Amino acid sequence: MFQLNLRMMARPHHAAEAVKALRSIMIAARGERGHVSSRIYQEVSNPDALCLEQDWSNEQELKSHIRSRCFTDLLMLMETAPEAPVLEVRSVSQINGLDYVEAVRFGDD
Repeated sequence: MFQLNLRMMARPHHAAEAVKALRSIMIAARGERGHVSSRIYQEVSNPDALCLEQDWSNEQELKSHIRSRCFTDLLMLMETAPEAPVLEVRSVSQINGLDYVEAVRFGDD
């Protein structure tokens, strides 16, 4: 799985507009092949700080998304940020849940 993570600042007092734009981008991405899920977060301590996370099934589908009009819209939104946004692409090779925690805490190591 591949994750795209964006943290950006909205212009002061314009977070609602930026969230609306992110939501539109998120909905468009849902229709693309390989999209697994998307989330938008707004920091509690700083409502102008916004985060977008997207999960993609594989690198090829993520690359296709990066070439898409939807991603161009995201880049254009990022250009409106008063501070440089942070965009990361992460490769996730393994995902574990509580079963892993249980094994670590109570397993035979």
